[in-house]
Amino acid sequence: DSLRTYKEFEIKSVDQVDISKLDKFESETKPKSEVDPLDKDDDKHFNSLMATMKNILGDKITEVKESKRLQDSPACLVNPDNTMSSSMQKMMQIVTKDASVPKKILEVNKDHKLMRNLLKVYKNDSKDPYISKVVEQLYETSLLLEGYLTDPHQLVNRSNAILEEASDWYLDSKKL
Repeated sequence: DSLRTYKEFEIKSVDQVDISKLDKFESETKPKSEVDPLDKDDDKHFNSLMATMKNILGDKITEVKESKRLQDSPACLVNPDNTMSSSMQKMMQIVTKDASVPKKILEVNKDHKLMRNLLKVYKNDSKDPYISKVVEQLYETSLLLEGYLTDPHQLVNRSNAILEEASDWYLDSKKL
């Protein structure tokens, strides 16, 4: 954090929001799989879905926005610009014995199958309880990946409930 520039280069943590400056670098990862773009109506509903996600999570996050970095994951947490890196935040928490979760931005991948399916549910019924369940699960799995999940009980209970529902749907679809 203390080293901000080197020669003419600005040094930033990779977990900051603005990745547009990386566009000029060639990607070393596999190209993003081709997904049909959302039509104007779906795109409008997706923006409404992101607003609903923000309402569901409330002050746990600063905002929900579309990700430009995700390819295989439905969501992740990123730091707002000009904040400490995640590793620095964790070190500070150890020193101060602070167990609070820093407010971050939830980025969602609108090309991920889970998000596309969630959009269909949202378009059908924006108040469907499944939406809240999935949004909370995405947030807590993102916290888990960041190393901030302190109480996994709700995450595990929700995972078990979702798996139970999925097993019912699977049995019905296979006529078992």
